[in-house]
Amino acid sequence: MRLRLRTRVALSFAMLSLLVAGTVSATTYAFASWYLLGQRESASLTRAALDSRAVGAYLDAGTNPSDALGQIPSVGTSQPMVRLDQTWYTSGVTVPPGALPAGLLDAAQPTGAHQRITVAGDPYYAVAIPVQSGMYVELFPMRDLDKTLTWGGWVLVGLTLVAGLFGAVIGATTVGRILRPVRRLGRGARSIAGGELGTRIPLTGDPDLDPIADSFNDMAEAVQARIARERRFSANVSHELRSPLTSVLGTAELLEGRSDQLPEREAGLVTVLVQQVRRMSHMLLDLLEISRISTDDPPQWESADLADLCREMVVQRGLDPDIVAGDRPMVRTDARRLERIVGNLIDNAQQHAGGVVQVLLQRDPQAVRIIVDDAGPGIDEGIRERLFEPFTRGEAGSHGEGAGLGLAIVREQAVILGGDVIVEASPAGGARFIAILPVSEESP
Repeated sequence: MRLRLRTRVALSFAMLSLLVAGTVSATTYAFASWYLLGQRESASLTRAALDSRAVGAYLDAGTNPSDALGQIPSVGTSQPMVRLDQTWYTSGVTVPPGALPAGLLDAAQPTGAHQRITVAGDPYYAVAIPVQSGMYVELFPMRDLDKTLTWGGWVLVGLTLVAGLFGAVIGATTVGRILRPVRRLGRGARSIAGGELGTRIPLTGDPDLDPIADSFNDMAEAVQARIARERRFSANVSHELRSPLTSVLGTAELLEGRSDQLPEREAGLVTVLVQQVRRMSHMLLDLLEISRISTDDPPQWESADLADLCREMVVQRGLDPDIVAGDRPMVRTDARRLERIVGNLIDNAQQHAGGVVQVLLQRDPQAVRIIVDDAGPGIDEGIRERLFEPFTRGEAGSHGEGAGLGLAIVREQAVILGGDVIVEASPAGGARFIAILPVSEESP
């Protein structure tokens, strides 16, 4: 699964912060270790050299080796020891002489040697310096320094992780601020796609982002103006054609009324003429309606019994009212628009899909669903959404009556009421049209 842009940017900032902080921490730790160890070893070498001279002087003066070691000033927790004639003398028992590596004593001849050793798990810095007829060795414990470096290392690791976390937060915050105007553009585009053609993107005063918002607003204005022109053109053409078409329809119906007085061939032509003129008249009415839907015609809200309204639409079309089933919600809606939605869905099933099988009403806390099942062969999933475009008909209705405006009007009316219309397969085998209307209920 591909991560979101914000997540990817946050991870990139986190990795960059970890890389930078890790590099700085590793460099700091390496330098601190080198410096502190160097200082400790240098101080230990100086101290061991001074102590070896003091012990050598005491031994030259005939002082007992143990007493000579006891004369050395105690600084810290170092442990001095001296070997004379293969015999070891020491002022402490922390590290036994046998724990000293043989290589250190061999390397100490003739100028001295120093080495880091580990005894019983504890680190020491051992310095061996030859003295008169013997070998002086002093051990300096390094445990405290190692513990300090270990704690310092963990602190640097923690700071590196914190830096990575801060990098992720900064990355997420930064990309959020960058994407904020893009989200505004997305919301504006969705609003326009949903029919709110007056949507505009407010300017923020940002010289980099305002040109994008200006371009979007110009595009929205152009789209709104073009759609308005197309609607006006459709309305004007429909209105101009309505009067002469009404006259033609009246004349055709008059001829149809006297078709029994005409020869059979002419009577048939008159019948076809009346059918086509009526179809064109219905088309003009649909065009006038679809051109008025998005104009200044706000919904007229009123209470309505949805079940009674659907039964009325069914009875008007000569169907059995018992095909209306389901719930009986009392809703507050625009009854005129709702009648158009239900009526067009029923007409679509009657004219193009073998008739209505059932009109089912369902309600939930958010919406009311009007479900119309037909007896047709069903609709291929690939063309279902296209059915709601003007002048589009399914295969079953491609040669029948109608201009393909009924379902487009249904969707436009449903959108104005805050809902939508979808189509899916019916359990009865045909198509199922579902009008989803988020209307408020007035009674349980």
